[in-house]
Amino acid sequence: MTKMLIIGLLCVAFSNVLTAQTYAYKVDLNAIEDDLLAVELTMPAIKKNKLKFHLPKMVPGTYAVYNFGRFVSDFKAWDKDGNEIEVDHSDVNTWEIKKAKKCAKITYKVEDTWDTEKPNVIFEPAGINFDTENNVFVFNNHGIFGYFEKYEKLPFKITVDRPANLFGGSAMIRTGGDADTDIFETGSYNSLVDNPIMFAAPDTAMIKVGNTDVLIHNYSPTGKVKASYLVEEIKPILEAQRQYLGGELPVDKYAFLIFLNEQGEMYLSGSAGALEHSYSSFYAMFEGDPSAIGQQIRDVAAHEFFHIVTPLSIHSEQIHDFDFINPEMSRHLWLYEGATEYAAQHVQVKQELVPMEQFLDVMGEKMRNADQYDQSLSFTKLSQTALDENKTQYGNVYQKGALITMCLDLQLRILSDGAYGTQNMMSDLSSEFGINKAFKDKCLFYEITKVTGHKKEIMSFFDRYVAGTEPLPISSLVAQAGITYKEKGTIMELSPFGIDMNGGVTLNPELKKIQILGAGIDDFGVDVMKLEDGDVLHKWNGDELTLESIQSVLTTYMMGMEEGQELEIVVMRKDKEGVYQEKTLTGKLQKMPIEVTHVFTLDENPTPQQLKIRESWLLDK
Repeated sequence: MTKMLIIGLLCVAFSNVLTAQTYAYKVDLNAIEDDLLAVELTMPAIKKNKLKFHLPKMVPGTYAVYNFGRFVSDFKAWDKDGNEIEVDHSDVNTWEIKKAKKCAKITYKVEDTWDTEKPNVIFEPAGINFDTENNVFVFNNHGIFGYFEKYEKLPFKITVDRPANLFGGSAMIRTGGDADTDIFETGSYNSLVDNPIMFAAPDTAMIKVGNTDVLIHNYSPTGKVKASYLVEEIKPILEAQRQYLGGELPVDKYAFLIFLNEQGEMYLSGSAGALEHSYSSFYAMFEGDPSAIGQQIRDVAAHEFFHIVTPLSIHSEQIHDFDFINPEMSRHLWLYEGATEYAAQHVQVKQELVPMEQFLDVMGEKMRNADQYDQSLSFTKLSQTALDENKTQYGNVYQKGALITMCLDLQLRILSDGAYGTQNMMSDLSSEFGINKAFKDKCLFYEITKVTGHKKEIMSFFDRYVAGTEPLPISSLVAQAGITYKEKGTIMELSPFGIDMNGGVTLNPELKKIQILGAGIDDFGVDVMKLEDGDVLHKWNGDELTLESIQSVLTTYMMGMEEGQELEIVVMRKDKEGVYQEKTLTGKLQKMPIEVTHVFTLDENPTPQQLKIRESWLLDK
């Protein structure tokens, strides 16, 4: 009995040591005032005379410097008796505690980044939102919780008092709490940043995809978009990705956190989108017709979900030990974003969710988009300078980055007689490295040649087209798959508006709405919708178009448009007396011939060898 008592006391003592070595944060969602959340940190047991406390300058996945410390105010340090300790706010993201050994607690307030007057607005999927009116709260934890320099690897415990009717959706482990409290725990600051939380009324759905439990947690301001609907839209692409990755997913759990802004209400950044994490992704989109939202989420999820491969399982040391204050950029954005975007498109044709022609049209569109960027800039240099001198070129990672991976995929399949492509390459790299092992940034090309073979040819590919600036050999590669490439040609494409929304419209100062210029109306607008020069856009599928709402309304519509869909446009058109009158125009979306650059067509009579490469590339064979 004495022995058991000693063991029990040792266990309690060890537990207390572990607790003492933990960042213990506490916040109360019920006490938010003026968009400010009070944060309290009970100090981990760090015996240092001076400590530097940081909030991040930048976080993984954003490729932008945001300086989250600028949203912190009223920062104070306290000893165990409640006496304030001197703090030096040495830079925007740093607070230095002078007598850190005496410090028992830190308190500060954090401002809502979704509703701020500060410049350099944070893209909403990377920010924080405290909406007390609608009772929904978005925690991207890097914007709320900080860490002590050199102590990022200690565990974190986050206690959140909240309204009892809210659910805290996250991939992070909930270890305790009660009806109006959640307690989350995780092993390091990197893990904390990697696990956003959304607190909202519980609208959730759970599905099993192979060996993976998938949560959908949804916030819809009007309630017309339900998680039960979204899960049916998301499930097919997840199943396709599971098959694409060999039948099993590399994670045992995943969470989709989906925030829908009411249609017509713009986000402060002017954009909508998502941010990926290892075990979850957060979406800031627009509410609209459920079928349109489902298509939006499915399209974005196809990209974001593939980040479970890279950078979760395949990443460099810069990402594995991310420096939140002085980030060092990897030279391989072509892999992290380009290869992910390519896989998001490639999986759809491989699993027969889209026809070959549609996949090739998407690749042609990426070529057209890539033409807008600097062709003399190598991709390795773009990656390393995407935060500063070449930040305007960052968007090319989703265009040329995907095309680089397409060419690498074809090159590998040609060299292996159809037996090996980038699907196999990513699987082999995941096995070689994995979640807990990083590659050396300068050695990635060599590591790829090791797992793929054909060292001379593949190293030459990287030297010429990724580290170098030679134009991608797209024409010669697709030709070996029985596909003809032309620099110019005609394609059949949906015209989403019937109008050129860039150069074909102007502002009508009298009505404060968008007015159509005759030269901006295309064949669909003229022949089907019967639009006329001078028409003023008033409503789109029943939603009023104001200067404030037009972007969200048209973005939501465009993301969900399909051939044959009914379109209703209400315009203000002058009558013979020059008085504006409402006129309703209707038509069905249809494909129209348009002249474009970069066109692919399937050869009708490929050789047996060409057909073998094509089927290896574009069919699930």
